[in-house]
Amino acid sequence: MLKLFLFIKNDWRVLLNLRRDTGNQSLFKAAVIGIFAAGLLAGLFVMFLDAFRFLSTLGGIGVMIIQHLFGFFFFGLGAMLVLSNIVTAYALYFRSSDTAFLMVRPLPRGTVALHKFLESAMLSSWAFFIIMIPFMAAFAWHQKLPLAFALWTILFSVPFVGLCSGFGVIIVMLAARFLPRLKPWAWLALGAAAFLAFYFLGPGAGRDTGEEDASFLLAGLVPGIRFTACPLWPSWWVSEGIMALVRERWDRGALLFGVLASSLLMVSLAVEWAGEKFYYRAWQKVMAAAWRRGISRAGELGFAGLLTRLLPSECRAVILKDIRTFLRDPVQVIQGLLFFGLLGIYFFNLRNLHYNLVTPVWRNLTSFLNVFSLATIMCSFCSRFIFPQVSLEGHAFWLIGLSPTGMARVLKYKFALAVAVMLLVSGTLLTVSAVMLDVSRYVLAVNVLMAVALSFGLCGLALGLGAVFMNLKQTNPVAIISGFGGTFNLVLSLAYIILAIIPFGFISHEHLSGHMSRGVYIYGILASVAWLAAVTAAATFLPMLAGKRSLVAREY
Repeated sequence: MLKLFLFIKNDWRVLLNLRRDTGNQSLFKAAVIGIFAAGLLAGLFVMFLDAFRFLSTLGGIGVMIIQHLFGFFFFGLGAMLVLSNIVTAYALYFRSSDTAFLMVRPLPRGTVALHKFLESAMLSSWAFFIIMIPFMAAFAWHQKLPLAFALWTILFSVPFVGLCSGFGVIIVMLAARFLPRLKPWAWLALGAAAFLAFYFLGPGAGRDTGEEDASFLLAGLVPGIRFTACPLWPSWWVSEGIMALVRERWDRGALLFGVLASSLLMVSLAVEWAGEKFYYRAWQKVMAAAWRRGISRAGELGFAGLLTRLLPSECRAVILKDIRTFLRDPVQVIQGLLFFGLLGIYFFNLRNLHYNLVTPVWRNLTSFLNVFSLATIMCSFCSRFIFPQVSLEGHAFWLIGLSPTGMARVLKYKFALAVAVMLLVSGTLLTVSAVMLDVSRYVLAVNVLMAVALSFGLCGLALGLGAVFMNLKQTNPVAIISGFGGTFNLVLSLAYIILAIIPFGFISHEHLSGHMSRGVYIYGILASVAWLAAVTAAATFLPMLAGKRSLVAREY
């Protein structure tokens, strides 16, 4: 326990140093982060409050849904926490720069694993609280609950976060220690099998059991609510415990909190035990893994190699190099899959959630909200993976500058690869969304058009500005995107998304609502297409031109 306390004391000193470093950050970056954080919290609060008011208008069934929403809400956040901790824990346990240093020191490996478990929980919990705070605030405002409701929520949320983080950590250690070194195609097959099992057997698939209880009746309105209402889930303990304390049922609330706290202690002991038994062997296995070379060969001779075989040799070399660099880092691969995988699961389950049965107005609105959600994820993906592309060339940058290929053509090749990947992902997901919602062919065509435009515009902004604000001294992509250039790219990308999507969504909504004639609607769509082409051309070519000039003007 003393050694764990020393770890925590060291982390506290690191936090103090980071707090001092924040004073050296640019005022623009701080202002942008503050404005977006405040806007996000305010927007979520208004959205949740409006949803609660809408449910109240439904009468008794709305009250029943609100009572069951807590378990549903915490179950979803808990699942996201587990997934987030799987990614974070892998990076902390096996890819962190201090792991090798700690492994050769006379420290109990269980203590090291327990410390990294605390780190993973801290790093992964910020998104949980950002979503939870406006949800709870809106519920308390709507129900006119006392201030003690906030205290009970925080009291139950802290052990819940630790419990979900512990599950993610244990999954990572056991997977790294015992799972075989499967080929990439085998992992894809396992992922596809898991997706199909969730699609056909998951909580969204309706089950007719003949039960007449309240959860069965609500299952037709809120798919999955019976699945999340199971008393064995920690999310149910949290929701029931908070409401018990609000109703001043102190014995029941204390009992559920005790169950949650004791489960957290048990999971902490399991993390420490797994660290003693498996951590070192799992770390050795990851470090000595030979699958990197297999991926490298697959990048040259496999599917990617076949697709690029007809390209010029210099273009093919640049593209395959970027693909291999991405695939060699499992953390980046997992992050990329999570960026779009969760959204893909949602899109494929739109019919299980009965969105295709609502009125055309709501289907159209849902379709454009899906476009906006995908656009924001594409924006995050481009900022995280595409913006640092040029900077990550590092100290070997001068080799490219002096080569016959030249940086101008290398920039074009990188842009072509980024656009191809974004087109494949966005086009597939938006087509699935439109088909699942059963929207008109005009909306489907608009979705495909938006996928093409967003792919070009967001990739052009990220790669062009990444070349303008190139930082060859930094090897950490997170540090590269956290500077002024990364913040500026994020602001421009979000502005481009709003300018590109809002006209189509507004015109389609007004037409389906009966406020716009068909003739005006057609002219509006044509004007929106022209506007989209103009803003996309500006977002694509202006940053790319500025990036090309910046690279050409540099001395090598």
